[in-house]
Amino acid sequence: MDRIKKFVEQDGYGKKTGRVAYVTDESAIPEPPGALRWHPVCTFNAAEELERDTGLKEVFQAAMEHGCTVVTPVCA
Repeated sequence: MDRIKKFVEQDGYGKKTGRVAYVTDESAIPEPPGALRWHPVCTFNAAEELERDTGLKEVFQAAMEHGCTVVTPVCA
């Protein structure tokens, strides 16, 4: 099984957009718009994140099936 990695979308000044990519195949990450870039989260631990948010199970499954899943925050 491929290891899931986490990337956050940021601008050149380090400001995060809120979008997160969970990835098993880095070539599947979509190009971010404009000057934004995907930055790896080296401290990411999938098991620990699942303990905090069980809803990520479906997100992780999609990442394993498709190579990448991007999560965009929903504004309330």
